[in-house]
Amino acid sequence: MPSERSTDIQKLWERLDAEERQLKLEKKKLREIWVKISKMHKKNEEDRARFEGDSMLNFVPSETQIMLNVGGQVFQTTAGVLTKDKFSILASLCTENPPLEQDDDGCFFVERDWWVFRYILQFLRNDTLPRDSGLLEEMYTEASFYRLNSLRRAIEVRASTLTVNQSKGSPLKKSRGGGGLLEVKG
Repeated sequence: MPSERSTDIQKLWERLDAEERQLKLEKKKLREIWVKISKMHKKNEEDRARFEGDSMLNFVPSETQIMLNVGGQVFQTTAGVLTKDKFSILASLCTENPPLEQDDDGCFFVERDWWVFRYILQFLRNDTLPRDSGLLEEMYTEASFYRLNSLRRAIEVRASTLTVNQSKGSPLKKSRGGGGLLEVKG
């Protein structure tokens, strides 16, 4: 009987040793993959910086006033605000040769929802987002249209934070119409 028990223990140790070796191999592979991903990320960042430097984006001076007619509502802001996200459609309106022509009043006309656009402009001015999750969804759609990647990322971060907080029972409340504004930390 002791020899059978000893054999079982020996087999168990052998299996545990084999599993440990397998885990070490997997750990080594994961480390190699992580190093490759880190190098690729660094190269992408360098390529992006080089691209941004070479892209020849000639924006008008940041203090230049820009007027937008969004869905019939006129908004006045500066080129500095609209160029916060350099590769957005709004930033392209602040170049020497914008893709849209201004109307007789000097406005760029954009056929989009002005109600949502006011929150987009608020975000571009001071990095705040409304608390209303429905409005955030609408803003996300508009951010995609305007190619405002910084706004999309901020909303994604907020959405993941809201999901985590709501699962913990946080008393976050929706307030139709946007309610208050929250500063984005990110």
